[in-house]
Amino acid sequence: MSELEQLSYGLIVTLVGMGIVFLVLIGLAYMLGALKLLSNRGTAEKKTEVVKLEKTEEPAEVISGPAEDEEELIAVISAALAAVMGSSSNLVIKSINRVEDNAPVWARVGRQEQMFNRL
Repeated sequence: MSELEQLSYGLIVTLVGMGIVFLVLIGLAYMLGALKLLSNRGTAEKKTEVVKLEKTEEPAEVISGPAEDEEELIAVISAALAAVMGSSSNLVIKSINRVEDNAPVWARVGRQEQMFNRL
């Protein structure tokens, strides 16, 4: 075999190999697209309800002493934890300590925006 024949044979093998690889990749892309359609079909059947939240102005409350506010805060946190955990018994909150927020203003505003966007 001459060098020209070896070079042409090498190019042919390279092109055939690359063609097979691209055909397999295109086939995989179509298979993934089909799987995506099949998986979305099940979620399309679920109905989502849009809940609109309206801001209402509540009358100003009478400011009570710090002891009453703390007891009310403990009761609210206890109720929220019980609701999340799914049980109303076996839940005892012994103390609540406030953590100082040393984050800059822009970080707090960013967190609030993320929380509001989830609603």
